[in-house]
Amino acid sequence: MTELGPPKGRNGGSPLGVRMDDVAQLAQVSRATVSRVLMGNVSVSAKTQEKVNRALRELGYVPNMMASGLAARSSDLVGLLLRDPRNPAYGLLHSEIQNEASRAGLQLITVVPTVTRGAEEELAGLRRLLGLRVGGLMVSTGVIKAHDLEPFLDSVPVVSVGRVEEHPGIYGVSYDEDTNGAILADRVATAGHRSVAVVVPVFSLSTAENRRGLAMAAHLRARGVEVHQLDTDLFGDSVDRCEDIVRLASEGRITAAMFPSDTRAISFMPYASEAGLRIPEDLSITGCDGILMGSEQIGIATLRIPVHEVAARGTTVMADLMRDRGSATIRHERFAGVFVPGRTLASPARVP
Repeated sequence: MTELGPPKGRNGGSPLGVRMDDVAQLAQVSRATVSRVLMGNVSVSAKTQEKVNRALRELGYVPNMMASGLAARSSDLVGLLLRDPRNPAYGLLHSEIQNEASRAGLQLITVVPTVTRGAEEELAGLRRLLGLRVGGLMVSTGVIKAHDLEPFLDSVPVVSVGRVEEHPGIYGVSYDEDTNGAILADRVATAGHRSVAVVVPVFSLSTAENRRGLAMAAHLRARGVEVHQLDTDLFGDSVDRCEDIVRLASEGRITAAMFPSDTRAISFMPYASEAGLRIPEDLSITGCDGILMGSEQIGIATLRIPVHEVAARGTTVMADLMRDRGSATIRHERFAGVFVPGRTLASPARVP
């Protein structure tokens, strides 16, 4: 656990006081155009949308969706910005946070951005939540960046849940992805694999998977293992680099492949089958998260992330910050997972 100082204030007033006219003036467009962009109107040109979104980010503008007087009490209203709940890790995290919020007497409002779009869509979801004047904000997504949250840190307590957080003004409760990657790499190296492919999504796709992949690769290298690092930057594509892994295995250059999620590992299996590669006889594979329904029957060697512990602790921190934010000391708490043995990891039949 890393203990940091309290969040620092910034010059100027609260972004919650910024008007739509201010955004229009900075973007040099009409107020109506700003309104259309905020409502997701596709008739606005891409160039104009970019200008408006740049102004929205710079000013930290939040639409007051509660101006009609229908606002709920913000003292117990918590907003949750959540990544794709079809992903088992996010789906289970959502369920656990909802349960914990209910136990804590908090009202949870969740916004799930469109999964086929990136950070801009998540920023729009963030603005919708803050427009409801929530009393606290929980962020559980691997796409939006800490600097995107900076304009709002003086206005509302923010807790990052389930993603590695290092910003000094944001309380983080996350999975210890560095340790998780090291645990998996140790198992692969100990099994005798000396040349391994590691899939590493870029940071802009997923902070968690990026951190896991880099940790796997770094720890393997520290164990003297040759690493074929396969970076991927395709958003929403869980099979990118699968053909490269098949090629490396078919050429006898690797005996194992490590994936930063169980979904990616399982998505690779049809590629291996079509190429005539037997798992684990010809190629061992590992995943990460260990919560996918039916994974025990498939027998994926993986690491189970502590979703319940992270959700419970994150919700407790959120409740504490909402009660007494001024006395809070920002910390970054990280919880390591547990290795789950499976049939997909075995000692190599040959050494490249």
